[in-house]
Amino acid sequence: MINERKIPQFQTGLLIFFIFLLVALPGYTLLPEHSEKALDAVSLIRAVETQYQGDNSHGVMRMTIKTSRWSRTLTMESWTEGREKFLTRILAPAKEKGICTLKVDNDIWNYLPGVDRLIKIPSSLMGESWMGSHLTNDDLVKENKIDELYKLEITNQASSTVEITGIPSADAAVVWGKLVYKIDIEKMVPLTIEFFDEDGEKVRLMTFSEVKMIENRWLPMLFRITPLDKPQEFTEVIYQSISFSFLPPAGTFSLKSMRNR
Repeated sequence: MINERKIPQFQTGLLIFFIFLLVALPGYTLLPEHSEKALDAVSLIRAVETQYQGDNSHGVMRMTIKTSRWSRTLTMESWTEGREKFLTRILAPAKEKGICTLKVDNDIWNYLPGVDRLIKIPSSLMGESWMGSHLTNDDLVKENKIDELYKLEITNQASSTVEITGIPSADAAVVWGKLVYKIDIEKMVPLTIEFFDEDGEKVRLMTFSEVKMIENRWLPMLFRITPLDKPQEFTEVIYQSISFSFLPPAGTFSLKSMRNR
């Protein structure tokens, strides 16, 4: 039997990857004229914020976390369905193999096979770091809902790139005061995302690289998050494989599935 409890603080052994969420939504086509009138900020953000998902996806990735005190690398397998469901499982190192994270809508659970325990992350811990990484539980839930939580506007445009600025909607419960995206509109991939706090200070940078063609779409196979107050630290994710032809069996995104994997 799985024991379920809410935890008062985020435990180090719970770091699992969610992750980052990009590939043009079905039916979205960029107009050939790269004029400001031809581009729509919301459509562009929806495209890049779902770029690793499509309708469904299955991938294997390696995540490296480096802080001033320690560094570690995890290998993970991930499954997604649309924008609201994903499941991840640690493959290596051996001492953490089988640890899973499930996200369905706005709820997140972690499963620890060593103690056969299911833990639901409470709302009070949504802003906590994921095991010392530079990602938070809030990132996990909201990072693919930018178009719903922020007012988006094209603020700069060049021949092959566009800058989009996002300001939180009045009723949005978000931690960032502003987001600034730089997007390659030829390949429809993000180049950078800048994160600003409520005082307007830039505090985090996400960069994307190693762009490859995967199943008729361009994908950045590597992204790195750097906290600007600690530029020697980072969290880096490299996709080793990813497919969008995955059809999830019934029950894939369930609490029972976490235990059985």
